[in-house]
Amino acid sequence: MCILSKDALKDMINLDVSPDLLETIINEGKDYTDDKMSMGEVGRSIKKRGNIIFVKLVPSYSYSLDENIWLIKHIGKRGK
Repeated sequence: MCILSKDALKDMINLDVSPDLLETIINEGKDYTDDKMSMGEVGRSIKKRGNIIFVKLVPSYSYSLDENIWLIKHIGKRGK
């Protein structure tokens, strides 16, 4: 299960990334890395309209759900 952080929700709105596109990036995207990623962080990306849209996730735990989750930390876009 993936949960959006407050920052990732803002990124999603600012970049006009739909929930369906977000799911596609996570499930079908390619591995993504950059020099700003911290240890344990995982990245996924797709190419769309001449840009790379990427998602950064970190493993976490939800006490309200009482289960391990992936926290969506950041959603970003770069030119090719």
